[in-house]
Amino acid sequence: MTITRRDFLNGSALAIAAGMTPAGLLRAAQATAPVYPPALTGLRGNHAGTFTLAHSLAREGAKYPTVLARESYDLVVVGGGISGLAAAWFYRRKFGADRRILILDNHDDFGGHAKRNEFTVRGRTLVTYGGSAEMPPSATDNAAMREMLSGLGLTPSIPAQTRPGDGYVRRGLGRAVFLDAEHFGRDQWLSGDPLADWIDASNAGAPTSSDGLARFLDAAPLPAADRQALIRLTQAQVDYLSGMPPESRSAYLRTTRYATFLRDKAGVGLAGVRFLRSRSQDAYALDADGISVAQAIAIGLPAGANMPAPAVDPRLGKSPASRLWFPDGNASLARALVNNLVPGAASGRAGEGANARFDYSRLDVSGSRVRIRLNSTALAIEPDVRLTRVTYGWQGNLQRVETQHVVVAGYNMMVPFILPTLPDDAKATLRSCVKAPVVYTKVALDHWRAFDALKTWRIHAPTMAYSDLWLEAAGDPGDPVVLHMLYVPTVPDSGMSARERFRAGRAFLLGTPFDALEHEIRAQLDRMLAPGGFSSAATIRGITVNRWAHGYSYMPGSLSPDDATLQAALEQAGRGVGSIRIAGADTAGSPSVTGAVEQASRAVSSLTAPAA
Repeated sequence: MTITRRDFLNGSALAIAAGMTPAGLLRAAQATAPVYPPALTGLRGNHAGTFTLAHSLAREGAKYPTVLARESYDLVVVGGGISGLAAAWFYRRKFGADRRILILDNHDDFGGHAKRNEFTVRGRTLVTYGGSAEMPPSATDNAAMREMLSGLGLTPSIPAQTRPGDGYVRRGLGRAVFLDAEHFGRDQWLSGDPLADWIDASNAGAPTSSDGLARFLDAAPLPAADRQALIRLTQAQVDYLSGMPPESRSAYLRTTRYATFLRDKAGVGLAGVRFLRSRSQDAYALDADGISVAQAIAIGLPAGANMPAPAVDPRLGKSPASRLWFPDGNASLARALVNNLVPGAASGRAGEGANARFDYSRLDVSGSRVRIRLNSTALAIEPDVRLTRVTYGWQGNLQRVETQHVVVAGYNMMVPFILPTLPDDAKATLRSCVKAPVVYTKVALDHWRAFDALKTWRIHAPTMAYSDLWLEAAGDPGDPVVLHMLYVPTVPDSGMSARERFRAGRAFLLGTPFDALEHEIRAQLDRMLAPGGFSSAATIRGITVNRWAHGYSYMPGSLSPDDATLQAALEQAGRGVGSIRIAGADTAGSPSVTGAVEQASRAVSSLTAPAA
């Protein structure tokens, strides 16, 4: 599933059915809320129907008629993700629990990217995350996050020192690398991953050694020159920027692509660059050609001698320092917020992950102070003198409500289309927040005996569609388990900007049907795990593809000159107009849950008390 420039140019694959009338679009977007969305498999995340109306506005210029308002609220929140739910929570904390709030979300589940996935295999419930999962250790240093966690009675359930895979390591399982014939000349399974160990040591500030890497590379299908170049790189004895003045050196690190540095300065050839290509995808949703040298160093990638120590950007959503606090990731935060906002929506304690079961029929009940209306896409926000009117599509029809306050906590790119009275400079800023496409595929396995036979729990495949795979928590090798698979659609070796890459990846994902994705998943697993006796037909019990065509929030960097003032512009744009505020991780310029919560708090704190 490699993306080419043709995929970018053929962005028409994104277009919804051309020529459909607004009424037809409403019917096309209509969805019936399932009984329990977390248990659904197949294509999830940005699944069919979630983007039909949004694309009709942004891509087709559809115009929808005005309808009469039938409900009134103190606050309408557009977006039921972590930031939107947190905004409702902070609003009630500031203005009182008696305030009437409506939360709209275009998906069939709440939580936004903080999605929960469940599988049932042989009578066992397997709980995992379908999107936003981890939090940095610094999360509780943030005042807004600390206030929310405390108010919800949540504390981390996993000690900070616990790392993924510790249980497997105690069983003698390690990492592995798979190199494919298409890029390296032959399929090659390599036990161990000494480069990952080197990166981990670098991030921990521990001594690093290239001895294991040298032995490892001897078995790799790489040219001798690339093997030697990679070893020199990790030995950290060569200063590849020797003689460069400090100011020029700093500028070079910030404005040069890591792949360019590897080729031009470190003498790494094409095969060696491919070997390193995907190590940054989980953190940045970009490969080595899409990040700067400074960004690479920040997450522990090698760059030779006299370089800065790793210093992870706190804006990152996933980093070497982040950890999974709850079994279903940040879905536990979303569930705790919903249970607080809509008492009785869940059985058990929402923060307990697998023990909480939600009754979705209770989310939107007449008379409730807080109502969460799923499968609802906001189409227009119209501020007036004292009230703001919000129009949205729901159940195949247009609906309109009146409200005193609005917090928009959805995709920033859509705000200019639903809030046309926003100043032009704010619109331009929000349109520049092009989100990165990411796929979290979860595969329910009947057992993990093939992994046990291969003595591995985690595999890195640098040039295959799914570049990183790992087993989640499990008991014995014969027990069911969830396999996490990461796919970031990039345009390798293209020289394209991050925004161009993200748009191309989104076009590709939205134009690829589930059966094609499923075929690729099964084919890659069968190919890589064949030495362990794996058979997808005999072992796979369920597949959930969490397709986030609009995934990680855009994080201003140093490779694009336009990003220099973007962070300040985002802060200004977040102030919105009148009694309308813009929240969400996009406004924070950070794909992190901390940024999402902080923006929710900021948005609410700037609102004045609603009229009695």
